Amino acid sequence: MIRKNFPSLELSNSLEDYIEAVRNIELEKGCAAVGEIAEALNVKKPSVSLAMKQLKERGLVEYTQYSPIVLTREGRYYADRVISCHTMVKEFLITVLKMEEKRADEVACGIEHIMTLEEISRFQLLTEHCRKSGE
Repeated sequence: MIRKNFPSLELSNSLEDYIEAVRNIELEKGCAAVGEIAEALNVKKPSVSLAMKQLKERGLVEYTQYSPIVLTREGRYYADRVISCHTMVKEFLITVLKMEEKRADEVACGIEHIMTLEEISRFQLLTEHCRKSGE
């Protein structure tokens, strides 16, 4: 699991989803708003506000009510690890297992929370090997 590599943070799967959503919105727009995060995760705005407070307490986001939300340096690093894992698992599912993209995205969202960085690296090597060998 990504959080295994950041033991002091103790993020739940849900908080990892929030930090991933913030990063994706931040990459697209520069910063995120509560409403955008709620829409991306299909949750209510109060749930987003609570999650942002928890991420702020852990030093992963800069957040005050009614202000744009941005990740801290540590938050970006953590989010990028989660996104990297998601992307790698999704690529494996599509390339090697020939899974449809939408389903691969759903499955990757579940798997990303339980993989270590070492396991992600191994997944990447296996995916590259299968791609090169045409399997």
